[in-house]
Amino acid sequence: MRIRRKIREADEIPLSSTADIAFLLIVFFLAASALLEMRGVAIPLPKKNAPPMEIEEKNLFRVEISDDGQYIQDGNSVSLDQLKKETEKAFKENEDLVVVIRPFPDAPTGSVPRLIRMLQELNIQRVSLAMKKGK
Repeated sequence: MRIRRKIREADEIPLSSTADIAFLLIVFFLAASALLEMRGVAIPLPKKNAPPMEIEEKNLFRVEISDDGQYIQDGNSVSLDQLKKETEKAFKENEDLVVVIRPFPDAPTGSVPRLIRMLQELNIQRVSLAMKKGK
């Protein structure tokens, strides 16, 4: 007498709702990313029809940012703390000071916002920002 065994089907995980779950996750992450608030550095801009400013050479405080992120003031490489002291000293001596920031094209992206935040801490609002020409 032969005993017949039942052939069992392999257990499977139902995948019919996987597409629905993936769609809901995509919608969730899109909605969540729209709620993120991007914060930047507030820079006061000139008025729309304002005439060009005439700035005397004695009122300029030039800062360059090299390709490796070094702050260069008067041809000397300085740290951000040293630059803060120099800028504060120059601003106390001259209230009409305009800080001219000239980053090199390959300067690290965080170096300019760090410098602008430092200027905001010193309450310096007259800033000029222009890209330094390539080598």
